[in-house]
Amino acid sequence: MPNTHATPRRFSRLPAVCERLGNVGRTTIYRWGQEGRFPRPVRLGANTAAWPDDEIDAVLAARAAGAGDAAVRALVARLHAERSASAA
Repeated sequence: MPNTHATPRRFSRLPAVCERLGNVGRTTIYRWGQEGRFPRPVRLGANTAAWPDDEIDAVLAARAAGAGDAAVRALVARLHAERSASAA
């Protein structure tokens, strides 16, 4: 019988995201999110936000492949659209 259960989505909190990006500062991550160069966080609760690991992986892979800011912005926009579509 095929597995009909989706794999749970994993999230990282801000300190882990900062470390994963090479000790980038908190302000930089939020600025990149406002500029569309990095995914925005997901609200998990009233005082809790985190970033989907798969979205971080996609942005890092694009950067490693040589994608420029315009390509990364397009990727982030697509990721946000997919996130919104799956929530509906």
